[in-house]
Amino acid sequence: MKSAEDSPTKPSIASSAEGSSSSFVHRPYAGWIPTVNGRLSFRHVGDTRRPTESIFANIDTGEERIIVAYQRRPLSDILFPRLIHWARDISGDFWFTLTAKSNNSPLLADQISGKIHVFKCREDWRARADKQLRKLIGDLWQLRFESQIDVPAQANLAFDRARQVVEEGADIEIEFDLERNGEVYFSQPRFKEEALQRASEQFAEHDGHNIRKWVADQCYFFLRDAAHAHQHHEPSSDTILILQDHKSDDVQWRKNVIYSLHYAIIRFKRDPDARSSLRAMGILAYCKSFADCCKAKLKEDYRDFPDFNEDALLQSLQAKANEIAVAEQIVANRQNASISKAVASRTVVLAFVAIVVATIAILIQPRISNDDKENFPLLYQVSTFAAENFFNFIGASALIIVLTWFTTAFNMAMDNRRLGRSLLEATYVRKRSAIALLSLSGVLVIGGTIWLFKPAVLSMLEPIADFLKLFSAS
Repeated sequence: MKSAEDSPTKPSIASSAEGSSSSFVHRPYAGWIPTVNGRLSFRHVGDTRRPTESIFANIDTGEERIIVAYQRRPLSDILFPRLIHWARDISGDFWFTLTAKSNNSPLLADQISGKIHVFKCREDWRARADKQLRKLIGDLWQLRFESQIDVPAQANLAFDRARQVVEEGADIEIEFDLERNGEVYFSQPRFKEEALQRASEQFAEHDGHNIRKWVADQCYFFLRDAAHAHQHHEPSSDTILILQDHKSDDVQWRKNVIYSLHYAIIRFKRDPDARSSLRAMGILAYCKSFADCCKAKLKEDYRDFPDFNEDALLQSLQAKANEIAVAEQIVANRQNASISKAVASRTVVLAFVAIVVATIAILIQPRISNDDKENFPLLYQVSTFAAENFFNFIGASALIIVLTWFTTAFNMAMDNRRLGRSLLEATYVRKRSAIALLSLSGVLVIGGTIWLFKPAVLSMLEPIADFLKLFSAS
């Protein structure tokens, strides 16, 4: 059964201006939230778990759609963030809130408009908005089960209170218009405190950054995560698309989006694995969808756009993915065959050795006694040594099993972890210093472990030394 949002819609009168001069002034940034079918589902706006789980309410009052949401977003990009944050007592977490409404009923709406507010630290968030906003979101969700005729009025009242809470407590505010086809337009961010604005701008200018553009991009990422499920790329790769300057025309920013998507396609295409080629095919589908949106929006103004041979590119990506998949399968088959042979051979050898050792033990057991120890002195000493250090052998075996289980049960691929990425980046920028630091760290860790667990280490080394003395004495 089709939902109301899946039904054909007529453009509403309140749709955002497509190219008027006022739109360029009030919405100087433009971007696109990917939608492969050219039609975003407003029903799911706010429902996201990337990068953290959002708290949200998204309800249909019959007259309009009301959305209130907030999310904690870690934005720190320093190396070794956990260590540095702990050592310097700082945090890179910001709190983003979303309050928006559709411009018509869900059946006819083609745009949602609203505001995004940013809280710069946990203390501000908890003191000014956390509890109040969470309660109002709960109240909005409860209205889904109400059958009273005043539900729209109650929903709007809760929405107005939520908007008031975040407006009074937030540090930064920005307005946006999100259209059904994924096009989104942002205003300039507005700082609530002049001192914060001045300090932020001075700090950004010192590093050569535009703080207003950075804030607008972060708000765009927040809205995109809230309205879009990441596909064909890692969720952390959130810079494939950024906001573009929406200057004196409605064309150039669209070309920049297409260039960015094709750049990502070529970048994935150069990676020597099948998964990257398949991801590039998915991004190509996004690019086609956006081109169709541009054609529908610009009509006769759709001209001088970059012309890519997308059919040939799709065939090339598919061929590369198939080629890599076949090559990987051949290698995997060879490795599996080699492993199977090695396992079978080792199993046979271990079984043979076990049988031989057991047979010898059975045969020599009667001879290893006090009466015959003069005839087999070395064998008697080895037997005595094994008996005296039986629990040491059991403990060492248990330790080996635990270490083996630990190293094989967890995926220790460092390139998928923030620590791993920090290490790679540090070693790339400062190679010699990183090598010296890592070597020194390894020596300190090993030396510190030996010193800290000196009794245990000695208790393991002494039996080994005693065992070697048996053969040296003989």
